[in-house]
Amino acid sequence: MSHPRLPFLAARSLLLALAVNAQAASVTVVVRGADGQPAPNVVVQLTPAHPGAIKPPAAPVVIAQRDIHFLPYLTAVPLGTTVRFSNQDPFDHHLRSEPSGPLGNVPPVTEFEMRLNAASGDKVASADVRFDKAGVIVLGCHLHSSMRGYLFVGETPWVAVTDANGVATLADVPDGPADMLSWSPEQLTDQAITHQRIGGAGVIIETALNFTPPKPRRRHG
Repeated sequence: MSHPRLPFLAARSLLLALAVNAQAASVTVVVRGADGQPAPNVVVQLTPAHPGAIKPPAAPVVIAQRDIHFLPYLTAVPLGTTVRFSNQDPFDHHLRSEPSGPLGNVPPVTEFEMRLNAASGDKVASADVRFDKAGVIVLGCHLHSSMRGYLFVGETPWVAVTDANGVATLADVPDGPADMLSWSPEQLTDQAITHQRIGGAGVIIETALNFTPPKPRRRHG
C-alpha cells in the first residue's frame, strides 16, 4: 500500500537540497593589469556579508625552499592555517619574516626566524608555523639575500592567487553581498575594494589593477 506522505517528503527533500546548493557558488575572478593584460600572482579575497562558520584547513600548506627560491613565490592562506616551511635544497637555509610595503616599513603580521638544515636523501628539514593574524609577510633567507617570497594571510577562507592567465577560482562562496580585495607584491598603492553580489551556480568577476605589473622573470634550470 502506498503511503500518501511519501511524494510530499520526496518533494520537500528535493527543495531542501536545491536550497542548500543555491547558498554557495563557485566564483571565478579574472584580474588584469592597467594595460588590460592578464595579471598573474595577484591575491584575491572575498569577504561575504554572511560567511557562516569558518574552519581553517586541516592539513598544513607547504612552502618549499628549492633551487634557492621560495616555491610558491606567492602563497595565500586563511586565518588559522599552519604553514610548513620545507628546505628541499642540499644546503642549509635560513628563514625569517621581513617587513612589506613599497618602502619596506610595514612590519610582518607574524614574526619568526629559524634555520633549516640541508635536505639529505629522503630526509627534509621542515618547520610549522600557525598564522592567526591577517596581513602580509615577506619571506627572506639571511644566507641567500636574493631569495624572496610572499605570504598573504587572509581574513576569510575565500582567498586565492591568480594563475598565469590572471584567473583565480574560489569555491563555495555564500550567496549575497561580498567585498573583494586584490593585492599584489608589486603594488605601490592599495587596490580599491569592490562590492560584489554573489549568486547562481557560477559567478565571473572581472577586475583591473591600478598599475601594470612587470613581466615575470624566467627561471633558468
